[in-house]
Amino acid sequence: MLDTKVQRSKPIPWFNEFGGRYSGDRPAFYDPAKLPWVKILEDNWVIIRDEMFALKDSKPQRLQPYFINKSMSFPPRSWQTMGLYFWTFTMHRNCRSCPQTVSILKTIPHLVSCSLSLLEPNSNINPHQGDTDAVIRCHLGLSIPGTLPECGLQVDMEKHSWQEGRVLPFCDARSHTAWNHTKGRRYVLILDVMRPEFARQKDRVCARVLASSILQMLYQRYPGLGNRSGYVKSLIYSLSYGMIRLALPIQRWKFWRHFCR
Repeated sequence: MLDTKVQRSKPIPWFNEFGGRYSGDRPAFYDPAKLPWVKILEDNWVIIRDEMFALKDSKPQRLQPYFINKSMSFPPRSWQTMGLYFWTFTMHRNCRSCPQTVSILKTIPHLVSCSLSLLEPNSNINPHQGDTDAVIRCHLGLSIPGTLPECGLQVDMEKHSWQEGRVLPFCDARSHTAWNHTKGRRYVLILDVMRPEFARQKDRVCARVLASSILQMLYQRYPGLGNRSGYVKSLIYSLSYGMIRLALPIQRWKFWRHFCR
């Protein structure tokens, strides 16, 4: 007897692990009105800004040049970040210093990344593609020194200005670039929120992106690795992925047990 049930196929996210241009159907920019959690961020943006700025002012050494690809910005070291979460990997001490922000972020379903992002005056973030289309990348404006054409974000051919207290959601998998050609510093909060259709795959997606990040850092540290065979690269990636899948739940649990006491 034939099974007449229609099996719903699992959605498959796109990844940028080994290169390749994004060919998916996600829009360059998402409509924030269709994302219910945007209101949470915009209603609480002053609390988030004040707490994050207090941390970077008291501990300026925690704001570091973007570490995955150090050639991403021009001039070098002009793009700096300070993280709370990186694909669910928790920066314990930063989170403990921002308890109100952490409490706000906990109310956003399927949030996997959050960091403060500084772009220095007269600098650019070079065009690049993100790691996956499984997330909605968001910028929450915290301190914005100007508007287009001097300061803005471009995804594919579409350009937008940041606004303080407003969320700008976009597809990180598409080619994008940012610039600040003003005399002031630009600060945004960068967040990654899983698309609902990929929420059940969160741990797998995060582990794949983290493993890819490790591979990119190794390429920078050991340039000759890029000339190795695909087998060697795949082996390093697979080992990294397996270890991350085991470690992530333990690392997150340890933090939340401490924070919630």
